[in-house]
Amino acid sequence: MKNIFHIGYHKTATTWFQKEFYPKTNRKFVLRKDIQSYFYDSKKINLPKSNSIFCDEELSGNIHNGGLASFLSESVAIKISSLIDSEVIIFIRNQKDIISSSYLQYVKEGGTYSLNRYLYHREFPRNNRASLFSFQHFNYYDKIKMYERLLGKENIHVYVYEDFLQNPEIFIKRFIKNHNFEVDFNSLDFKKNNRSYSYISLFLARIFNIFTRRNVLYKYYLFHIPFLYKYARNIFSRISIFPIKSKRLLGKKNINVIRDKFKITNNKLNKEYQLNLDKFDYFL
Repeated sequence: MKNIFHIGYHKTATTWFQKEFYPKTNRKFVLRKDIQSYFYDSKKINLPKSNSIFCDEELSGNIHNGGLASFLSESVAIKISSLIDSEVIIFIRNQKDIISSSYLQYVKEGGTYSLNRYLYHREFPRNNRASLFSFQHFNYYDKIKMYERLLGKENIHVYVYEDFLQNPEIFIKRFIKNHNFEVDFNSLDFKKNNRSYSYISLFLARIFNIFTRRNVLYKYYLFHIPFLYKYARNIFSRISIFPIKSKRLLGKKNINVIRDKFKITNNKLNKEYQLNLDKFDYFL
């Protein structure tokens, strides 16, 4: 059997597949530390030649730096294509939702800047000189076509996150059949554990993050208070009143920017892979 590379995207239930699904299948599940060592740190390690699953959302590039101006994303794709008998699984998500979710994740990880500063970072206009958010990272069509050129279209499998979200049990049954997985379906836990921030959580987190370094580079802080981030994030994740809606968070101007950037490529992807994206409010 071929090696399967589940490359993300971020915020499309990749963690669930890593922790709950793939380790329970009949394929060898490659540890993330080995994936990181080989694909990101360029260390020479022995990787399985067949019948294995590599699952890491960073393989598609990081949401906060656009895959290092796409350089890392392309490097990873070339490395995958150099391995014998590889196929790729990629999950996409409505750009309105994945971009707003990316910003919320940025704040969760210690970010302090506003949504617009996070998106546009006008003080750093050259993406190749600074590792910052990039709209281009969410051009699914171009990334998928890159993998097609390297591996062939028959080895690229595109799934819609919203389809999974709508009915996980039915989706996974189809997914198992599509890829000939053997897994005890009754052992799978479909509970959602990752809680989204509310408007209250977002407001408080940006204030508390001023007092922690964390691993976010594009931010500011006054001084670092050990353990503050850990305890604050745990509390903020429990605040559920005033939930955040993508359209409201982004605002009309950003919605229009997203529409203009992705409607053409979304339409191409929708037609070529017959994804029914109009069903899930993608810009087409």
